[in-house]
Amino acid sequence: MGDFIHPGLWHTHDHLERIRLGVKNGEEPWASAYANFSANTYSQANYQIQGPKSVICRGSCSNFTSFSNDVRAAYQNALMWYITRDQGHWDKATTILDDWGGNLTNIIGTDTSLLVGLEGDMFANAAEIMRWEGNWTERGAKASGTSGFSNQLYWLFAKQSINVGQANYGMVSIKAMLSFAVYLDDVALYNYAFYQYSNDPCAGIYANFHTATGQSAETGRDQGHSKGGLGWAAEAARVIQSQGFDVYGYGENLLLKASEYIAKYNLGEDNVPYDRKFYRCEAVLVNGPGVRQSPAVFDIVYYQYVVKRGLHAPWTVKMKNAVDQIGGEVSGGSDHPGWGDLIWSYPGKGRFRNNDSRTIWGGGSIGPNGLGNINA
Repeated sequence: MGDFIHPGLWHTHDHLERIRLGVKNGEEPWASAYANFSANTYSQANYQIQGPKSVICRGSCSNFTSFSNDVRAAYQNALMWYITRDQGHWDKATTILDDWGGNLTNIIGTDTSLLVGLEGDMFANAAEIMRWEGNWTERGAKASGTSGFSNQLYWLFAKQSINVGQANYGMVSIKAMLSFAVYLDDVALYNYAFYQYSNDPCAGIYANFHTATGQSAETGRDQGHSKGGLGWAAEAARVIQSQGFDVYGYGENLLLKASEYIAKYNLGEDNVPYDRKFYRCEAVLVNGPGVRQSPAVFDIVYYQYVVKRGLHAPWTVKMKNAVDQIGGEVSGGSDHPGWGDLIWSYPGKGRFRNNDSRTIWGGGSIGPNGLGNINA
């Protein structure tokens, strides 16, 4: 990879416009999803910021809730600003980005990789929208000796993601590195993360899901980790798609196969194939498919495969319908963005290519008086 598309993480400009116009024109599913999204606590311009802190930890010294909440508020206010152009949302999103970006000095704990990969990824997504669409220049940005968000994203988040773990845990790091790399215009990091997604023997897509059946490497552990891996692999694929390469077709639509497997079992069907020899590296967790859940990660799969590609996926559709009957995918906590009908939807079958004239790398500007890569 050489040039990056900006914005180009979970959302490209064309995708953001599809959301905004769907809401503006009262089209479904955007209109109904937006009604719920805009009423959510974390979507409010008057959200009370809970941080920043200088050190956050996930593990025995857990103190990261304020960061998780503020990150979600930054992301949802960034989307609210794009949809409404309300200055209050711009102010809230960028204030959170600058406050944490200028004050957080360390991330520690046994589960640092999860904290970095989950909250960090959403944080980068908020920043990508505000930087390239909102013309936000982060506090402390300058040509050399920069401080602030990008400096923090590189040293505290990206650097701590390079040691990739196993199965869904490793996929968290991979999907976050893809986002960090695009935001930072880091070609080497992006290529490394892309390679890991495609080839890592313990954390890549083929290590996470059985190519014949779609069984997750976490299936013998529990369904929460199985669905988490599915969601994170799909979110990673979304970033790669934003950059102009589609990996949703990897392994003959392996992510759809995994979705069908997980959805079928979680809807109460016991007759799913279970290979006791397919499990995560260095962890023999083979006690069976585990406790059933109704995880909120299926919208991204549904819209990518069923709607956009027109593929047959009966169990994914049944799961989406079941989740919709209880209110749909709403806020996904720190694990996933949630709000699938708003942020992942397509109007129907099609290729929906991005207008890559918005590609900028190494300088330039976007929008009125845009500042381009001054943040880098």
